Amino acid sequence: MATSLKAPTTAPMPLLHSKQSTNPKVELSTRHYSDDLVTGHIYAKHRDDDTTKIDLSSYISVIENIIGIADQITDNVHRGIEGRLVHPDAALTTSNVVIEPPLCILHRISSELSCKAPGIEKAHETTLQIFEILANYPWEAKAVLTLIAFATDYGDLWHLHHYSHVDPLAKSLAIIKRVASLKKHLDSLRYRQVVLNPKSLIQSCLQAIKHMNEIKEFSKYDAKELPELPSALRQIPLITYWVIHTIVAARIELSTYLSETENQPQRYLNELSEKMAIVLAVLEKHLIAIREQHEEVDLYRWLVDHIEHYHTDITLVLPKLLSGKPETKPLFDGSSLKQVTVQESLSGKNVILVISGLDISNDDLKAIHQVYSELKTRNAKYEIVWIPIIAEPYQEEDRKRYEYLRSIMKWHSVEFTTKISGMRYIEEKWQLREDPLVVVLNPQSKVVFSNAIHLIRVWGTEAIDFTNDRAKALLRKSWPDSTLLKFTHQPRLQNWIRQEKSILFYGGKDSKWIQEFEERAEILRSDPLIMDGGSFEIVRIGKDAIGEDDPSLMARFWTTQWGYFVVKSQIIGSSASETTEDILRLISYQNEDGWVVLTVGSAPVLVGRGILILKLLEEFPKWKQNLRIKAFPDVFRDHFNELALKSHQCDRVILPGFSGWIPMIVNCPECPRFMETGISFKCCHGGAHM
Repeated sequence: MATSLKAPTTAPMPLLHSKQSTNPKVELSTRHYSDDLVTGHIYAKHRDDDTTKIDLSSYISVIENIIGIADQITDNVHRGIEGRLVHPDAALTTSNVVIEPPLCILHRISSELSCKAPGIEKAHETTLQIFEILANYPWEAKAVLTLIAFATDYGDLWHLHHYSHVDPLAKSLAIIKRVASLKKHLDSLRYRQVVLNPKSLIQSCLQAIKHMNEIKEFSKYDAKELPELPSALRQIPLITYWVIHTIVAARIELSTYLSETENQPQRYLNELSEKMAIVLAVLEKHLIAIREQHEEVDLYRWLVDHIEHYHTDITLVLPKLLSGKPETKPLFDGSSLKQVTVQESLSGKNVILVISGLDISNDDLKAIHQVYSELKTRNAKYEIVWIPIIAEPYQEEDRKRYEYLRSIMKWHSVEFTTKISGMRYIEEKWQLREDPLVVVLNPQSKVVFSNAIHLIRVWGTEAIDFTNDRAKALLRKSWPDSTLLKFTHQPRLQNWIRQEKSILFYGGKDSKWIQEFEERAEILRSDPLIMDGGSFEIVRIGKDAIGEDDPSLMARFWTTQWGYFVVKSQIIGSSASETTEDILRLISYQNEDGWVVLTVGSAPVLVGRGILILKLLEEFPKWKQNLRIKAFPDVFRDHFNELALKSHQCDRVILPGFSGWIPMIVNCPECPRFMETGISFKCCHGGAHM
């Protein structure tokens, strides 16, 4: 949809600035015809009225043909060559362009352009008159109609001269129009400054009109897709003024040659040359940005079509994703240490794209390396490609980090300086955020799994072949088996699980809570009722093999819990279920002093906040008699639930910056309500916020 231009409530910032002159009169005129004042004049009476539309491209072609042939004639005259011109094929083709010009309006414009006094004041006055004549035309049409009026008069002069040697009528008309006077000035720098030069005032006006036409062509796109477009469109009214003003000044200068009267002030012509150079620079800057954004839009749509709808060979899609072109730079093969083409390395293969910044963790690299080794052991038709996302401008430290990471990767890597053309698709469709993104594609570029990083973090090589069916099979395991057991070095744990013993897994941030829990748990374990009914075991999460606290192990632990929750929510749904409630409850305790997970074997029974667990152990005398009629896990859970009903504390779940799909609706793990959604997920179970 085209963006309409509206009159600003305040004068816009100046786009162009005239140089000061030492001549008091010119200095006054230049100062008074600043961009702010001009914009005020324009918006006082004019809008972007498209009541009358014209085919701008056709008019531009006709103007180029007229001025091009006229310049060819003048060039021959300047070199002393007379005779019939030999026209290039392009000129003959352009001459077949059909337009329906508004003749009366062109005559009125031509009349305004003729026989005016030199100087900026008259040029400004004439420009405003032309704006009035063209009030019902869009901005850029105002400029092109003014230029075609100029071109008509200019072309007519040199057309008459060209045929005056063979056609008496042309000769008589050339005499009347004093073409011979114009011919005298062909050697002058002033003439070439106005017309006969690729950087002349008229050529600059033509180029500006072509740029404005291109910008308007882009206005059919949504401004959200081309964010540079509104800014460019806002410049067009002012630029239209200066284009028409410059055409007027150029026509006045030519009139002085024909009438042999006082020329335009040289300083004024120089200022217009400078002004038009700035106009072109502004337009070109806008167009460079708009073209880049347009290419991004076209590429985005192509990727949507060929990845999501018309599945296309991976060797065609990946180059487009990387470079926006059918071909891209070779990949670096970490196993052979050689450059390889996409075609030779990925044809017929399933491709695992690892998309990350240079801050990808060693844990993730280690897990991906295990997947890579397993795939090679199985001789599976998979290849891994690392796509590094590196912010520009590139720093030397970035290169060093890239080189290090590439040196420890056995799979393929994209070159350091590759600017990823498909970033919009990666960010919007695959939802790349701060966390690494792992997308699995089949040989026809169909997405097999949209973010396998969570599968890899939780299940490692068990996640192969990264399909939804494989994920569902893994989710059928108990979640403690997938997310708890690997984070302890208790050597007897597997025996306890096989014996289906009650196990209290525990951890937390407060060493005092840990110590108090362990002391109270030992008191319970020594009680005769506990010993008679079958004791329980306690297993600390977060200690390394020698029994020391391991922060990195705990970081992986929480990442794994999140991974399991995201995968289960994505595959099964994020609505309340026993598993999602338990694991989300555990996640919500990440910053608590302590927490406990009770299992029988590897089957979960409850997840509890540390403060309630200590109270539960403290009140052991109140519930221990129940052990005579119920098993320990049941009695433990029953009394815990009683305490939970009496307490009230908001649950907060702060979602990390994971890439890929994340749940936007989350059930509270403690009550039937949905958690409030914002930067974090929170639920207060119906009570007041705490």
